[in-house]
Amino acid sequence: MAGLCGVVGERQHVDRIAADLEWTGEESTTVFEDDRLAVAGSFTAEAEADQPIPVGDDELLWVWGSVFGFERDGGYHPRTAFERSTARYCGDLYERYGLEFVSGLNGDFVGVLYDRAAGTVSVFTDRLGLRDTYYVQPTDGTLVFSTAIQSLSRHPDVTPAFDTAYVSEYFTCHFRTFGVKTPLKDTYLFPPGAVTTVDLGSLDADARRYWTPRYRPRDRPFSYFLDEFASRFDDAVTERLRTDREYGLLLSGGVDSRLVLAAVDPRHRDSLTAYHCSGWMGRETRTAERVALTAGVEFERLRRDPDYHERALARNPKLSNFVGTFEQAHLEGFMDEVRGDVDEMLTASFADSNFKGHSFPQRSFEVGSLGTVHLPAFGPMDSVDSYVDFWTTDPPRYLRSGVDGAAVMRSEIRPTETGIDHHGVAYGSPGELFTCGMLTPRTNGSVLFMLQSLRQHLPAWSPFVDNRLVDLYLSMPRRYFVRRNVVLRSIERLDADLADVPYANTGLPPRYPFPAHFVGEHWVNFVDNHLPVNDPPAPHLSNGPWPDIPALIRDRSFVEETIRENEDTIRQLPFLDWGGVWECYREHASGVSNDRKLYGLLTLLEMPVTERVVNAAD
Repeated sequence: MAGLCGVVGERQHVDRIAADLEWTGEESTTVFEDDRLAVAGSFTAEAEADQPIPVGDDELLWVWGSVFGFERDGGYHPRTAFERSTARYCGDLYERYGLEFVSGLNGDFVGVLYDRAAGTVSVFTDRLGLRDTYYVQPTDGTLVFSTAIQSLSRHPDVTPAFDTAYVSEYFTCHFRTFGVKTPLKDTYLFPPGAVTTVDLGSLDADARRYWTPRYRPRDRPFSYFLDEFASRFDDAVTERLRTDREYGLLLSGGVDSRLVLAAVDPRHRDSLTAYHCSGWMGRETRTAERVALTAGVEFERLRRDPDYHERALARNPKLSNFVGTFEQAHLEGFMDEVRGDVDEMLTASFADSNFKGHSFPQRSFEVGSLGTVHLPAFGPMDSVDSYVDFWTTDPPRYLRSGVDGAAVMRSEIRPTETGIDHHGVAYGSPGELFTCGMLTPRTNGSVLFMLQSLRQHLPAWSPFVDNRLVDLYLSMPRRYFVRRNVVLRSIERLDADLADVPYANTGLPPRYPFPAHFVGEHWVNFVDNHLPVNDPPAPHLSNGPWPDIPALIRDRSFVEETIRENEDTIRQLPFLDWGGVWECYREHASGVSNDRKLYGLLTLLEMPVTERVVNAAD
């Protein structure tokens, strides 16, 4: 798989870790080694593989990722020289500003700077940590790092083991990890928005954060934020597109990806293909096709057959960084086809978390045949307990660690002199955990797993994490996230024709007001659940964007077969109970929806690092 890895110390063996970075077999991989440091980079674009590049007096620079602009002294400068590699673009900025240049970069990236004269290596991450990078120090003289956490265990000095406390938290928090902590013992994430400098002699590390999210709402009318959002979003898309590239867009029947399409200038639409993955021509798929035809772009449906999840389980856990579950690498099974057609992928990732209040608590109540209605709840959002309650759920029956995952999470959120330390990442207050916490992609694991998959094949990016939009998010009053929808309203600003196509979830065009969409969504759900209109042709299919996973598990045998095949592993892992696993599966087979618990378990069982943990314990 694409990414960066390295070893600090004399006994390096970086080639073993780098072998795990090659996913398709078509990557360009480069290796640098001297007596103190080894770094390997695996890149999907051959032009990016010309690394490291020399900078400064006696320094070397590696960068993996995408950088779209630079801000300095109050002015923003879009990147225009795309003919140069990202590393060379960053190298030029380093020559002018030193390592401080990182604080002005707009993009998603991780980089390594080797200062031979100073005897240091610095790992720097983008503001949000969109390219998660992990490290472990297995001996006093060795530090190993990689963008693929499972690859760390390939180093001969690393003896992988699970940390029972963080495993319990992982299972209790919907298969998420937080801050810089991971379920692997003594294995950590380089913090987001930071430069971490390691002394090559002592291996002492100093992490300096150059950016910390601060929520500072501005008392402005919604129209102000709508104008700003539409303008900044349009810039974020327009500045990234090039006339010499072919693009693919993950297009749903919703509004987030439609907004991306609306911002694509008509002169670029001839070079754009809209991809939609589904099992049949249901409402979601028909809407996506109509949106593509209205915009005048090519539409291609990628057919997800009944065995798609079974094949995904056999392949995708190898990609996991303990964020999300295996099926959330949604297009992995189609990427050979997609990679042959386009040069880059556009996504609408992070729209839900950044501009729709999905990180805010909700109140739920039953309204008869309409089902469950979810309404925003503004309080409490000012305490650690309310934050823990929001993120945790009852642990699955198969978890027998004896450790309370919710208690682990609570213990890892500590007051500091300046605010809150959340698993090693600083926030200003408990209230900011709700507003800013979802900006860290690992909290939104499903999105990060999908991007991790796409990046193994070709560049993939989302305009929703552009620095200028994140800054706007941090200035919007909370009421506008949950009572308005800036994404819906921006479509009509950028493409009025696309704003007239009904939204698949509500049956109404985006230009309708928020209350109408709220009612429409529950009416559509009622029709799907109670009226024989547009019924899917198979139980595991749905009219929405995803298959009916609970029905799929009951209809297919691969979950049961995988559990049986992993019996020895389950029995050897001290935090799993074999009887509890079967009870969880039998409950699901009888009608209880345990699909998330089962998919999360299977993801962990099929990870290569899990086998290495079991073998190391023998």
